[in-house]
Amino acid sequence: MVSDLLRVMLPISVLLGLILYGVALARNGDLAEVAISDREIVIRPRGVFKFLSFRWSVRIPAESVAGASVIDTGNVDPPGMRYAATLFPGLVAGTFTGQEGMSYWLSGRRGAALQVNVSDGPLTRVVVQVSDPDAIAQRIRNLARAG
Repeated sequence: MVSDLLRVMLPISVLLGLILYGVALARNGDLAEVAISDREIVIRPRGVFKFLSFRWSVRIPAESVAGASVIDTGNVDPPGMRYAATLFPGLVAGTFTGQEGMSYWLSGRRGAALQVNVSDGPLTRVVVQVSDPDAIAQRIRNLARAG
């Protein structure tokens, strides 16, 4: 009887602990690394956010970038329904699908986040909180102008 209870409760406890740990880490707002090259933009979630967002990376070809900006995540909610995502108070991580298409979100605290609009590909928008979204958005806009 006790072993059956442990067998059921252990995975639930581990999953809840993982989510709560992710919420605690998300407070600093630096949830991903962004690498920009002439050919593509690669967004890699940090640590536990790989599991919580169900992605190891998001790759966007440079020619598919329609724009980059900084948004306030407190004023915008992920559109549509969860496709493969974790949605918990203080953490939005994963892929959402809506009328505008599929989007990838990785944000914790309310505040500034990088938004990349994509013209061609499975994703139409990527919203990620990073340490300096203004600087990264400017680098992406410069890449689009150079291309």
